[in-house]
Amino acid sequence: MRPLRIVLILAIAVYLVSVASALGVFARGGSGGTASAAEYQYDGRVTICHRTGKKKPLVETIVVDASSLNSHLAHGDKLGPC
Repeated sequence: MRPLRIVLILAIAVYLVSVASALGVFARGGSGGTASAAEYQYDGRVTICHRTGKKKPLVETIVVDASSLNSHLAHGDKLGPC
């Protein structure tokens, strides 16, 4: 796939998750359930599991500005804590 196509697909996925989250699709009940993307967001910042590119630690939980989320997802980081 072309890099631009991958970025576009990731941007659409992030948008769809945010819309679904706003509609309460991922709402958690008292008996567990799926965590929503909004659960990891606060004040324009998002918690991600960041691939460090090092041998140790391979990944670490960091909080980044929401505007940089797409670039992090594009190189393999995941939404939410590690």
